[in-house]
Amino acid sequence: MIDDRVVFEGDTTTGHFIVTDTIYAGRPARVLYSGNHHAAQSGEATDDKPELLFDYNERFMELVRGLRPQRVLLIGGGAFALPKALNREFPRIKLDVVEIDGKLYELAQTYFDYKPTRRTHIYIEDGLKFLQTTTEQYDLIIVDAFTNDSVPPSLQTTTTASLAAHHLRSGGVAAMNLIAAYYGERSAALQRQLDAFKAAFSTIDVYPAGHGQSLWLPQNFIVIAQNGTRNLQPHLRYAALSHE
Repeated sequence: MIDDRVVFEGDTTTGHFIVTDTIYAGRPARVLYSGNHHAAQSGEATDDKPELLFDYNERFMELVRGLRPQRVLLIGGGAFALPKALNREFPRIKLDVVEIDGKLYELAQTYFDYKPTRRTHIYIEDGLKFLQTTTEQYDLIIVDAFTNDSVPPSLQTTTTASLAAHHLRSGGVAAMNLIAAYYGERSAALQRQLDAFKAAFSTIDVYPAGHGQSLWLPQNFIVIAQNGTRNLQPHLRYAALSHE
């Protein structure tokens, strides 16, 4: 086991960040934290296991493996662990990554060895503004943007959901990672996203990112929206949760 070792600490335009070599989820890892070392934003394991460090990233990878998209938009880069994994496993995917904080992209390059491929384009821009101005169409849009442990409010609106739907090709899918409880008072963020997606999509499903945690407790969920009834269940490790 290794002791926690801080390799970077400093402020960016969006907050205070720490990069630490540590043990995370039982694995040696390099992790990007925001705030006062409380909210893990992104990171990667430094062992030789194939699974990504964060379970929600594994769910996104499962989705990509099942859908086989040609063009993907990712809003939120963090330490760029997901873009790095996508570039490695799917080098032919055209990937656009939108990250509002240019310093985080620098940290990803310096401390997480991220090198985008020639088919990957990085945009240092607000996610909503990108959706408002781009003319591109995508097979899959992933939203994985956080301020500490919350999705920015501007990305949880009916406007953003409608823009995402507008920029999806026929049969395309939108997916968002968020932290909330499934039941009770702490489910507000999840319900807010369900309401937003319902304004623009005909089919919405909620998948747990991990397994075994009480649904009354905050945890990562993947909310997936589409216009149509394409069965995504075979692609994801855990079953969708029922909701109204």
